[in-house]
Formats: sequence, C-alpha cells, structure tokens
Amino acid sequence: MMPEQSMRIYLAECSLHAEVLGEALIDAKGWASLLPGIVIEKKMLRILDQVAYRFAKLQDSMGEKVMPLILELAQEPISANATFVEKLNRLERIGAIPSAEEWKKFRIVRNALAHDYPDEPELRASAINLFLEGAANLIALYQDVKAYIDAHFPEVNEISKEKIT
Repeated sequence: MMPEQSMRIYLAECSLHAEVLGEALIDAKGWASLLPGIVIEKKMLRILDQVAYRFAKLQDSMGEKVMPLILELAQEPISANATFVEKLNRLERIGAIPSAEEWKKFRIVRNALAHDYPDEPELRASAINLFLEGAANLIALYQDVKAYIDAHFPEVNEISKEKIT
C-alpha cells in the first residue's frame, strides 16, 4: 500500500475519533466547569469514559500512525531509532505541528483522570476540567495537522477522489 493510501486510512480513523470526542465534549459542556463537591452521576461517568477512550485513541492514532507518516511523505530523513521527541521536534520544524511541547502536555492531560481523588473534590474537579480542556485542544491539534496534510500532500486527497469515481 502506498503511503498516501495509508494516510487516508489513518486520517479517516482520526476523524472518527475526533468527531465522537467532540460530541462527548458537547455533552459535557453543561458541567465542564465542575465545582468541588459535585456528585459525578452515571451519565457524567459514561461521558467521561467516552472522552477518555476517544482521547486516547485519537492521541495514539496521531502519534503512532499519522505523525510518522507525515515525516515519510515529507521525505524528512530521520534515524530509524530516533526518539518520539526527536520526531516531534522535526514535525514542529517543518510546520506540521505548532509545538512539540504542546504534544508533550497531552501525556499530562491523559494522566489527569488516572487518579480518582475521592477524598479531595477540588483536585478531582481540577483534573476533570484539565482533561476536558486538553481533549478540546487535541481536537484542535488534529485539525491543524489535517490542514497541514491537505496543504502539503494533495495526493492524499486525490487518492480518495480516484476511488470514489
């Protein structure tokens, strides 16, 4: 399979995750600025679970599939044993991502829900709010990366058009 075809598949996967994540964030909007002491109801828990799952899937798909393939399509020589941080720095240098540091913050966001804080409602509310904000930022980053791909690799879109006709 050609890299352009793989990218089209990966972007479709990321688009699905971003769309469902965005819908879950809309559902969470009513209680996004949680006050300490709020009781997390089952409906809220289901939405948080969905946000956490789609956040992880989107982040993983972007980091493991889309971003390395951008470097390949851009013909950016990078060592096979390069660290992910080195790849992020290269992606920032070519303009595919606005900031390598921003991507690193998503690991912190992802870990925000790993702790429950049952006896510390202020910390729990802060962690949930940090996570919801980070999820919205991840969607925005995906849209930026997608725009970069559309602008720099038009052949990715051409492949999908060929299959349609």
